[in-house]
Amino acid sequence: MIPIHDENRPSRRPIINYALIIVNVVLFFFFLLDGGINAGIRLFGVVPSLILSGDRLWTLLTSMFLHANIMHLAGNMLYLWIFGDNVEDAFGHGRYLIFYLAGGVFASIMHIISALLSIIFNPIPYVILGLHIPCVGASGAISAVLGAYMLLFPGAKIRTLVFLFYFVTVISVPAFFYLGFWFLYQIMMGFVSLLGVPSTVAFWAHIGGFLFGMFAVKAFGVRPRARRPRPARKPIVTPWTRTPLVDVIVEDEIVRVYAFMPGVRLSDIE
Repeated sequence: MIPIHDENRPSRRPIINYALIIVNVVLFFFFLLDGGINAGIRLFGVVPSLILSGDRLWTLLTSMFLHANIMHLAGNMLYLWIFGDNVEDAFGHGRYLIFYLAGGVFASIMHIISALLSIIFNPIPYVILGLHIPCVGASGAISAVLGAYMLLFPGAKIRTLVFLFYFVTVISVPAFFYLGFWFLYQIMMGFVSLLGVPSTVAFWAHIGGFLFGMFAVKAFGVRPRARRPRPARKPIVTPWTRTPLVDVIVEDEIVRVYAFMPGVRLSDIE
């Protein structure tokens, strides 16, 4: 299932979310055009063994703004675009930025812990090698956004692209179902990864980020921002005679549509 958009309009412009998307895209193409992504990953990615030795701690922040390839970037930015605006609306601009960065850092720490646990369960060479492989991507921070979204807007409809063998369709599912299914999948694959099954996905970073997002909503008492009721539409008044044609429903309001006919008096019609 691939989300397309949510039916949940925010009440204010998500400027921080826009900025995060722009920064991620700009940095990706900067490193791509400057000589390759790999150099940026080696320099700014989180390497568990280095973090455990107290070295390059700043990569806990920088790693969340780098991506390995265009599909990695596109997938993460799609989720951030769909779910981030409403979470920013609930947190407020400043708190949302702090929440996003903190979620990404916590997710990276969970990834490092999982790398250590994998060695305990499977002390074999390629598992041990995982401690020295840099990890990049915004998915940990975005997972925090998803965890917050599920608690804040569980009933919001998510328009989802579904592939059924040779058929492709679009359905609407509640956020708690879509994100709950997503989280259960991360948990399942996370435990599989602890058994030593090779994977290029940091499932425990996703799990940690998601749990952090849920915790932040509860700990700080975040609530969806109340939306101001829209003012009633005032009828258009002109010197022309108005002739009622039909009542139509527009955005849950009954609006009377008039035809404007010059030279015809209302008494002539009524």
